[in-house]
Amino acid sequence: MQRTTVMPDELYDSTDKQYVHAIVTDGTLHMSGQVATDPDGDVVGDSIQTQTRQAFDNVGAILDEVGLKFDDVVKVTSYLVDVQGDYDGYKAVFSEFFDEPFPCHTMLGVDALAHEAFLVELEIEAPLPEEKR
Repeated sequence: MQRTTVMPDELYDSTDKQYVHAIVTDGTLHMSGQVATDPDGDVVGDSIQTQTRQAFDNVGAILDEVGLKFDDVVKVTSYLVDVQGDYDGYKAVFSEFFDEPFPCHTMLGVDALAHEAFLVELEIEAPLPEEKR
């Protein structure tokens, strides 16, 4: 099985935390959880809208790196620290990135994420077209 790591220059170097931003294997892009960090790894924003937008911008950088768009995404898993309180704000930003037909989407409420300032984390999967595999 061939594995190709995806580490866009626009994102911080995550290898010091012992993970890569994404891997392509068997024709599918699998992303590590994307959060609201800038290229230096600093947390961006303190509202669900700002953090969701930054996390999706980071997702976009990974998609661009492999020649995909948000329309190519088939699965989104979202982790929210305050799923009840932040649902509407999250979904408002989600709709900036996705139109019908929407990807599959699972949203989970969690007690905490890896950094106390993180409000949202996203995992994405997308197939690569045959010519990009």
